[in-house]
Amino acid sequence: MKTTKLVARVRKLLSRPPQDTKLKKLRKTVKALKKKQEELEDKLKRTRGKDARQRLRQKIDVLRAQRQKGAEVYRRLKAERDAAEEAPPPADTAEQPPEPSTADSPADNAG
Repeated sequence: MKTTKLVARVRKLLSRPPQDTKLKKLRKTVKALKKKQEELEDKLKRTRGKDARQRLRQKIDVLRAQRQKGAEVYRRLKAERDAAEEAPPPADTAEQPPEPSTADSPADNAG
């Protein structure tokens, strides 16, 4: 996958509200960025030209920055999800049945 497409995918995922972001998609994209970064670093080792090396370094820096952003968001979202799963649901008093009152009981009115 091309570098620009990977960077665009990370930006798209990071710009979404957290509830719309899929953890698996984000993790997969971050891993793809890492793989692409490693490929470019290997290519940098084999490249001799000064301009070509500079362009490769620039691409590697962009990938590294995007990967770090994506990894931070992934860790934060995962921690939020895990915390939400561990926390008990809040007690809602509106759903509890009302307590019976003794003043309205039919036995009191009969007598």
